[in-house]
Order: sequence, then structure tokens, then C-alpha cells
Amino acid sequence: MSEAERLARAAAHYRDLAPRYDRATRLIDDIRRKAMRALDPRPGETVIDAGCGTGWCLPYLLEAVGPSGRVIGFDPSGDMLSVARERDALRGANNLLLVQGAAHEVGLPRGADAVLFSYTHDLTQSAQSLRNVLGAARPGARVAATSTKLYARWLWPLNAYLRWSHREYITDFRHFDAPWTVLAGFLDDFRVDTGPFTQHYVARGRLKAGLAR
Repeated sequence: MSEAERLARAAAHYRDLAPRYDRATRLIDDIRRKAMRALDPRPGETVIDAGCGTGWCLPYLLEAVGPSGRVIGFDPSGDMLSVARERDALRGANNLLLVQGAAHEVGLPRGADAVLFSYTHDLTQSAQSLRNVLGAARPGARVAATSTKLYARWLWPLNAYLRWSHREYITDFRHFDAPWTVLAGFLDDFRVDTGPFTQHYVARGRLKAGLAR
């Protein structure tokens, strides 16, 4: 499947899902909070929320960076971004920039201090997309990622269910057993918190020198 075909399929799915996305994904709220704690956004920093969707993470990030910081969110789905723009917690935030665009080509301001990838599996399987997004961050920037992964191989009935239940959310099932595989190549001090009996992970590290534009 080409990049254009992936985006078209995802856009159609999220057009229908956008109004109910937060409720449909409420069971992953805790792991998203864990990923943001791992990212450790700080006052005055610039943070990128890659594939920000309906903006669930944005209020937390804005609170963490404070009025002297800046949060940049982007997503290819205009329908998802429309929900984000309507969030009460985001209205009037003059240090928030929302951009519609696909990760492999979106133009982002440079010099971010931290980058969050929250439930963006397809994005993190694309070296081109990661190179473009991480190229907007400074060397040594903190990076955190979370999403779904397979259980241990011998738990194959659960893994079959995960593949079925995520077929509308994920178009690229490469590395579904270890979704951080491509991202790890861009980072130093890389670590992953997960286990064989969980379908979630939180990965973190620091952007290698030489990748920023």
C-alpha cells in the first residue's frame, strides 16, 4: 500500500471516528498520561505532539510548558483537528499551533525541545516521516512514544484479536511485536517500558545529533 493510499484510508476512517474518538479510546488514557510523564515537558519549552488527533494530550502539554512555552500539534485529519480546536481547555491558547499535514511532509517550526508520539503506529514505522518530524527538534531533544504492541508470541489468540481490533487504526503492521524498532534508530539513551503480558509500551530517548534540520 502506497503512502497516499494509507493516508486516504486513514482519513476516511477518522472522518467517521473523530466525534467519538475520545470516548472510544478512553481505556488508553492512563498509558497516554504515562507517556507524557516520560516525555517530561518543562516550563518554557517547545513541544511537538505528532499526530495529535483530537488533541487529548494538548491541555496537559500546555499546562506543563506554561505561558512561556509553546505546543505544536499536527495531524493529517482535518476532522480530528476540528475536534481539537473545539476543546474548551485549548480556546484562547496563544502558545498553541495546530497544523494539518502528513508526517512525511508537514512543515514544522524548528528547535523543539521534546516530541511526543501518542498512538501513531503508522507514523513510527516510516523512517521518512520520523526523519521529517524529528528534524524539527534540536539535538538531544527528549522523545517519548506509546501505542499498542503484541503480547508474547505464545499468547497468539490475544494477538490475533489485537490485529483484528486494530485493523481500522493501523494500516502498516510491520514491527507490531516491537513498534519502537524504527524510532530507536534515531535516539540515544533509548529504553522501553513494557512486558509480555501487556499490549502497551512507553519508549523514550534523546534525539541523536545530526538529525535536526
